[in-house]
Amino acid sequence: MVDIKQCEDFFPSEAHAFCVFMLNNQAMADLHGHEFDELVIVRSGSGFHIVNDHAEMIRRGDFFYVTANDIHYYEATSELSLINVLIHRERPFNYIKNIEGMIQTISDDTRPFTIRYQSLSESSLNKIITLAENISSRRDDVFDSCYFSSTESSLLQILTVLCEGNQASKMPAAEAKGKVYLLDHIRHNYAQEINWKGVCEEGGIALRTLYRFFHEMTGKTPEKFQQLYRLLKAQELLRTTDIPVSRIATTCGFMNPPRLTEAYRRHFSRTPSQERQRSTSIQQESE
Repeated sequence: MVDIKQCEDFFPSEAHAFCVFMLNNQAMADLHGHEFDELVIVRSGSGFHIVNDHAEMIRRGDFFYVTANDIHYYEATSELSLINVLIHRERPFNYIKNIEGMIQTISDDTRPFTIRYQSLSESSLNKIITLAENISSRRDDVFDSCYFSSTESSLLQILTVLCEGNQASKMPAAEAKGKVYLLDHIRHNYAQEINWKGVCEEGGIALRTLYRFFHEMTGKTPEKFQQLYRLLKAQELLRTTDIPVSRIATTCGFMNPPRLTEAYRRHFSRTPSQERQRSTSIQQESE
């Protein structure tokens, strides 16, 4: 059974169309859904977000949208802190007239991350953190017009920052060559053989510094993090497609199917074939 989060456990009142939670050190969560939509902004840390069996690596500055029809969980988290904006699509706002287009834009570019998607810069992320903290800190006993005008104004500003896609203010070169650059490199090249020495030269950092950065960000070495990324993407394809295991192996960066099977069994305690059979059985039971 999938745990479904209920509105009454999170929303302060039935008059609330949205609410905000600041979650620190988000642990790996069990598979769950909810009666409401959820806008998530990664405040710090890293990990993997698995939604409807699709895996995405996430890190500080990333954001994505989860609907009430989705089921998801987090995997291999490391110091992951989130801003969760819960949105009840059937409840009217008091002052905001229309956010459907903004929500659709955010959802389209982050499910999965598209070529148009761009993580938030430090300045944009810090602005959103301040706005979210302003909303979260409001604990009025009486939710009057001043409360709703203030909180809805902050929400509108958050959505505006996200929809702008940070196109006006590119990330500073020094930052782009630091920790964020390393995680983004592995995000785009997880299936390739990565020359870490070359990455260090391109990023202007020492190899020893790279390993320290990766451990700080993920709790793993670059090689182990990349291996986990490959395995989660292989799991995604096994669960969501009928692509042959042999092709999944090469697509996800494994030299051959036996290498995938060995690594998969070691991590998930089952083979790729067993994963596919298990996924098929679960789908048949739900129909």
